[in-house]
Amino acid sequence: MKNQIFSILWKVLNKIPNLKEHLFRFYAWKIFEKVPKLKGLIYKIYDRFWFIELLIDTDQFSNSDLQSNNYELDLMRIHSVLTRRESNEISKLPNDWDLAQNLTPIEETQEFQLIKKHFNNDMDWKEIDEHKHFKEILPHNLKVLNCSTEQDFTSYLNSLDNLHQKLIKDKSATSDYHFNVLIGRNGEFVLFDDIFQVSLFKIVHKEKLNVQVVFRHPLWIKFRNEFLKFQSVHGELYQPLIHPDLGFKSSHTDERFLAIQNALTLKSGTLLDIGANLAYFCHKFEDLGFDCYAVEVRPSNVHFMKKLRDIERKKFKIINKSIFDLDEKRDFDIVLALNIFHHFLREKGLYLKLIEFLRKLDMKVMYFQPHDPSEKVMQNAYLNYDNKQFVEFIINNSCLNEYALINKTSDGANRPIYKLYK
Repeated sequence: MKNQIFSILWKVLNKIPNLKEHLFRFYAWKIFEKVPKLKGLIYKIYDRFWFIELLIDTDQFSNSDLQSNNYELDLMRIHSVLTRRESNEISKLPNDWDLAQNLTPIEETQEFQLIKKHFNNDMDWKEIDEHKHFKEILPHNLKVLNCSTEQDFTSYLNSLDNLHQKLIKDKSATSDYHFNVLIGRNGEFVLFDDIFQVSLFKIVHKEKLNVQVVFRHPLWIKFRNEFLKFQSVHGELYQPLIHPDLGFKSSHTDERFLAIQNALTLKSGTLLDIGANLAYFCHKFEDLGFDCYAVEVRPSNVHFMKKLRDIERKKFKIINKSIFDLDEKRDFDIVLALNIFHHFLREKGLYLKLIEFLRKLDMKVMYFQPHDPSEKVMQNAYLNYDNKQFVEFIINNSCLNEYALINKTSDGANRPIYKLYK
């Protein structure tokens, strides 16, 4: 009943030109410049009841247009293979197909061990115990792939020898092969195809595979739909998405991360991401070996941030509060302040809190991205620094002493990135 009510309300909003846009982009209302407390009140109401948008059930949020079933995938993402199945028919998969008893890590399968011993240890196929196992099951009508006789199996193994030579000689040879995968309830990719070939790809350390997603778990589809609703209400995303099956529009690429990575002088340590949004940078820097802290005030962002963190099996810490209320930790090796501090220039009270926060923060380096001073949202701001003024403001109110420009523009916008350091 609730879903139907919200769906009706949503459809009504769609019938009234521009009303929905104004409702969900309420920060643009000029009345907020005259009555700031009203803005704060609406934010508080939304932060408490934001989940209502996930109850809307409407065809408008169908992700079929955004969903891609064919793409290039990091091979490291395919950890396991579906071993317990009655047939190759997707329709016959049980509801619990992705639970532990149905999955086997690829490296623990007999197929992988056979491939490893032959190619890495230079053992003859017939001298390997796993080969004897597959040879023994064939007479019992237990097919290995499509091989029903020992002769078929021998021919197939010979084809793997040829494939091995091809992969060694041609780095781009992987583009000629496509593999079927399933996506489990937590977004994990599961092999539903030729495990011998995929094992070989792992052995020769290929990084990418072309895959076709042939089935998604209903719980994963539910999460994708919720994320689409969230994204549709809030507009385009401000960060790339880590998971390859979330093909939603983002206004950013990896450009900012790569610029910062190229300017790194530290290989490990603690990192604070201020206004982490969906914590893209925490994902990337944790991969580099950093202990990351994601601070984000919006409960809706935090909800999906946690889910994405768990899906990717990351460990970074999430702090759902204003950066000005941060009391867990005040000293970090690296601080990221990317396109966030200008929000605190719009009101005098926030500006003074920013100064207080910077003076208490202990850090070795900050990567800072200022806003574009010509942005409409800054027209009636308390202060509107240009890039150089903003950098000097941070230098004057923090423990940092020097700065260097490391990237002039970012994703086509006039938003440079600076490295500030002691």
